[in-house]
Amino acid sequence: MRPTGVNRCPRPAAALAVIVVTSLALTACGSVDRAATPESPPSAAIQPITRVVVLASDGQTVTTVIPVGGCQKGQLTGAETGTTVQLRLSLAAHQKSGEVCAAYIKLDHVSYKLRTSLDNRTIMDEATGKPLSISKP
Repeated sequence: MRPTGVNRCPRPAAALAVIVVTSLALTACGSVDRAATPESPPSAAIQPITRVVVLASDGQTVTTVIPVGGCQKGQLTGAETGTTVQLRLSLAAHQKSGEVCAAYIKLDHVSYKLRTSLDNRTIMDEATGKPLSISKP
């Protein structure tokens, strides 16, 4: 016996309408009206230096790597005294409003050029406060 007046399956047109409306709503989730939203400045987060730091043959350039994603960029900066070099590794997001970033991770080489050669100065990681071991090429 079939119930009367009850439709157990949605009509194909109604099902299609639900799919289309849902797709449009999901597509709009990432869009932003550029005129209504000012461009936000890049944000940077300090990262601990977890990979080897290499001192170039010039005695002044130190290089390391940082894992970055599609809309990220690594940066290595420093502060120098007569006895220490404090390195700061940061990861900055540079995504523009409405921009879609690739979903990948790569290693970005970042360098800092010392004002004078390293000599006997100690290199410190600003994020951890610990000294870093230096490798030479």
